[in-house]
Amino acid sequence: MTVKAIIIDDEVNGRENLHGALKKYCTDVDVISEADSALIGIEQIQQYQPDLVFLDIEMPGGSGFKVLEFFDKADFGVIFVTAYDQYAIKAIRFSAIDYILKPINVIELKNAVDRFKNSQNELSNSLLNQFKLNDSRELSAKKIALPTAEKIVFKEIKSILRCEGEVNYTCFYFSDETKMLISKTLIEFEEILVPYGFIRTHKTHLVNLMHVIAFNKNDGCSLTLSNGSTIPVSRRRKEFVLEQLK
Repeated sequence: MTVKAIIIDDEVNGRENLHGALKKYCTDVDVISEADSALIGIEQIQQYQPDLVFLDIEMPGGSGFKVLEFFDKADFGVIFVTAYDQYAIKAIRFSAIDYILKPINVIELKNAVDRFKNSQNELSNSLLNQFKLNDSRELSAKKIALPTAEKIVFKEIKSILRCEGEVNYTCFYFSDETKMLISKTLIEFEEILVPYGFIRTHKTHLVNLMHVIAFNKNDGCSLTLSNGSTIPVSRRRKEFVLEQLK
């Protein structure tokens, strides 16, 4: 199936580089239009009804976020293309709307397009509303979107016991004894979850303080969680963890 796409980026080189990469490496993506501003981008989305929009964040006259805010109903997918791995990236990751950083990495581009194709039925109005909520820093959302190859799963943050990093993947462990393996690094989820009471106890472990029932001093430091599991605490993080538990 051919994916109709629009590129919205105020930089000519940015549009050309992305268009060229898509033409060479994502042959099923057909770029039907390009725009150099948020306003023109909105007009082109209305006119061409794309399946997918590649959207820059920082643009004169209106950010990429303004483009999304214009539409009450989202019937297109979004992949942000940005040079700013800062505040905006947290909102993007949290909502499962995808992103790639400039300069474009071909593997990241292909993976983002594949994730869109595998879950495009779920990139809907509710997902963009989730994005807008997170971008406005409303911590009452209390859910995180976890993208898998087949779908996007929304889980309550309070149900997460811990996260364990496995190279470029993160395994989520939940209070109902289920788990999920997500193809994003632990450090990405650390940025998202720390404001919700999670702490890094070890280079591979992120723990929800809500589920900690004991700090164990014997045989090295560790935490016991509400499901009985034991998680190590590294020496260099011991004092920090104890301080957070007070």
